[in-house]
Formats: sequence, structure tokens, C-alpha cells
Amino acid sequence: MIKAGMRLTLESGYRESILQQTYRCKVVEFTEDVIYISYPLNEETQRSAFLLKGTKLLATFIGYDQNVYTFPTEVTGREIKGMPVVKLFYPGDKKLKSIQRRNFFRVPLTVKAVIKSEQEEQQDVMEIMTKNISAGGIAGSFHHSLLFNEKDSVVVRLSLPNREGALQHLELKGEVVRITPPTSCKIGQLSIKFMDMEKQTKEMMIRYTLKRQLDLRRKGLL
Repeated sequence: MIKAGMRLTLESGYRESILQQTYRCKVVEFTEDVIYISYPLNEETQRSAFLLKGTKLLATFIGYDQNVYTFPTEVTGREIKGMPVVKLFYPGDKKLKSIQRRNFFRVPLTVKAVIKSEQEEQQDVMEIMTKNISAGGIAGSFHHSLLFNEKDSVVVRLSLPNREGALQHLELKGEVVRITPPTSCKIGQLSIKFMDMEKQTKEMMIRYTLKRQLDLRRKGLL
């Protein structure tokens, strides 16, 4: 399951503690029970982290089947393998826990999204406020009249904010899968499934939602 070149996300500390930190790194080499990783980069400081031997961590990675897996690990030492590496204990594939199977997990996110028809001759455009997002689609709310119907092919334009405040602009093909029209008492709800997403974009979206999940969990919001 683990392969050289894979990206790992590492969490240390306790969820209720301000000492909890998140790191990212890459797998350099691995054996049956040891993973050699590049020196972890602290997500908050953007600096290389020095993890003491015995530090317990929770590792997360995206498998080649596009599922997300976690496993408990521990720093067991350091070595030089053409570059300085950190050694992590690997409990084996049987100890992996899948946190995503058939469907992509969703995380809360409130940003503006612009929805337009995929047909160039149609000029219908509407804005929604997203409620949650995943690598598989978005759900959002709207107050005005709906311009689309279920099963319509659309293009979704949105900008995803990262922790540093920078925006990543995306234009994604989708299909309207569920609509709840607005009433005098309730706002409208709209769900869109992403379609024909490139593998690189899908992996980026999985990493983004996973990172946001970890951030919200650290803040006690999940």
C-alpha cells in the first residue's frame, strides 16, 4: 500500500491541546515495518521540524485507489539515504484504517461559487454560497430563482482559500444532482457532482479537503 514518493500528513499532540501540530513529508523508502521519510515540514511555520525519537504520530495518506488511509506510527530514528531521513514505524497494511471508501468525504466550507451552463450558447449564470465541499462535488444554498434543473451539465467556478489566505482558482465540470427550491421560510439548496475531473485535480482536491478536515478537527470544530 505504501509506495516511494507518496505524500504523508503527520499529526502529533492531542486534539484538545494547543501543542498539536501537523506536518507534511514524502516517503523516500520503505521496508516491511519501517518507512523512511523526508524531514517533515511544519504546516504552520513552513519550516522543517525536528521530531524526537519516540514521538507518536497519526499518519494519513491517499492510496492509489483514491481512498484515504490513516495509521498510528512513531519516530524510531534517523539515517542518511542520499539525504537525511526520518524513520517511522509501519504497523503493516492490516493496521490501516480507511476513512474514505466509495464516496469522498465532505468538509464544511463557505465560499462563493459561480455556476454556469456548460453549453456555450446558453448564458445562464447564478451564484451560490457553498456549505460543504469534497473531491466529488459541492453543496450550497441560494435565495433567488433557480436557473438550472437536475441532471443539467454545468461549469463550477470557485476559489479555495488556504491557511495563508492565498486563493486557488478552479473551473470544474459538474452535473446538478439535487435541488430544493427556496420558499418563504427556507433558502434553496443545490448539490452538484463533479464530472470528468483530471486525476491531478482530483488528488489536489482530496489533499485540500483532508487538510481542511485536519485544521477543523484541531480547532475542535469537527
